[in-house]
Amino acid sequence: MIEYIFIAILQGLVEWLPISSSGQVLIFSVNFFGIPPEQAYSLSIWVHLGTTIAVVVKMRNEFIQIIKTIIPGKFEIEAIHIKNRNWLIYATIGTAITAIPLYLFFNFVIIEGFDATQGDIITLIISGFLIITGIVLLIFKKKFGNKTIDSISDRELIKDSSISGLIQGIAILPGISRSGFTISTLIFEKYTQEQSLKLSFLMSVPVALASIGMDIIFGEGSVFGTIDIFTLLIITAVSFIVGYFSMGLLLKIAQKINFSYFCIFYGVLSFVIIVPFMFFG
Repeated sequence: MIEYIFIAILQGLVEWLPISSSGQVLIFSVNFFGIPPEQAYSLSIWVHLGTTIAVVVKMRNEFIQIIKTIIPGKFEIEAIHIKNRNWLIYATIGTAITAIPLYLFFNFVIIEGFDATQGDIITLIISGFLIITGIVLLIFKKKFGNKTIDSISDRELIKDSSISGLIQGIAILPGISRSGFTISTLIFEKYTQEQSLKLSFLMSVPVALASIGMDIIFGEGSVFGTIDIFTLLIITAVSFIVGYFSMGLLLKIAQKINFSYFCIFYGVLSFVIIVPFMFFG
């Protein structure tokens, strides 16, 4: 239980930083707590439930307005909320196109291809993805435009949200930062910094819930079947509480610090430490 609580706290803190919370959870689970890779991968998906609830609570007004748009004739609906709803729909479809095959590939080819004694290889794979994340963050840092969702046409909305969703799906791979990649994509599409952050949060909710559903259906090492419900509830509660109260501060930190160098340094350091150990024992 102590190990799971630590992992939940870690998730609640690093979710708001562009350093891939799932990658950090998987690395700590495998290397420090000896959790088998397939279960650690599942755990890295499940701990997002608490931070996803934190996002919903923080942005409850936006989600309430989006829900109202699907109930015709009952509420007075502003155009911006319809656009937010449509953005979520197209972004989620785009995410599914890339996330589903990548999830199946990572879960059944990468994870199941290595047994629990080969955690170093899993760590190197994640570290490689972290280096990629750092390079992406470095390229797109501070290239914001002036677009907002209420200033674009319906055609632009479909294009931009679909592309953002496709890129977001890549983050099903641990080590690829979902927030880093989606915000970088929105920056490339010339959205404002505030709008990029808001849309990235909105997009994260349906995808996090869908990822848990996929883990239940396809994950042979899913924690849903190996950890009791009470423990899962504790993990969710801890990641929610830590995530909810740390969100504002860590988002400010993330905007002021260039985490691209951290991701690259962290990834390279893992290779420097692990590769010689693998070959020379």
